[in-house]
Amino acid sequence: MLVSHPSGAAGTFADTLRAEASHQLADALVHGGFIVTLCALMVCFTIWSRMLGSQRVAVVVGMVSFCVGCGTLIASMILDGFVSPALAARFVGTGSAEGLAMARPLLILCGTLIRFLMPWGLALQSVAMFSWSLVLLRMGGIARAAGVFGVVSAVTVLTVFLAFANLSGHVLLGVIVVHVIWYAGLAVSLAHTGRALSRQV
Repeated sequence: MLVSHPSGAAGTFADTLRAEASHQLADALVHGGFIVTLCALMVCFTIWSRMLGSQRVAVVVGMVSFCVGCGTLIASMILDGFVSPALAARFVGTGSAEGLAMARPLLILCGTLIRFLMPWGLALQSVAMFSWSLVLLRMGGIARAAGVFGVVSAVTVLTVFLAFANLSGHVLLGVIVVHVIWYAGLAVSLAHTGRALSRQV
């Protein structure tokens, strides 16, 4: 989905608007796919949190932070993948200077909201990664290794977010990759400790 993400066109605002309008279907598919993925992750992590022990404070903090982060990211995906292209398609069809003038503040508003929603969503998911990783540190083997990676990565990500007001797309992409690596570590650890975790429910 990241590879298929449409890229903006350089040039005038009218060129950008036409490019955004022409990618409406691709944007919907890519961002809709991300939304479905986030919903699936919430289901999986809810089950996983029950396996870890839903009475633990760290588990509850992780679950709440993750779900709020997913909600924030979903809002960003809706604006970026559905609202912005729909606005572009509506105003580019007018072909008038008045239509472009009306579209500019609306797209600036969408872009500004996305610039805050995306980092906040990833930051909240990093808080969840940190909180859950504290629980993993008490286990052995691969689970503890995933916990160490999660704590170090979460602290690094949150430090970067606090230190820099404007984050580039490459930094945000790097954060997503870090989360994916941690997810992979959890999957491997579950393959080895799933039965032990199940007995803790």
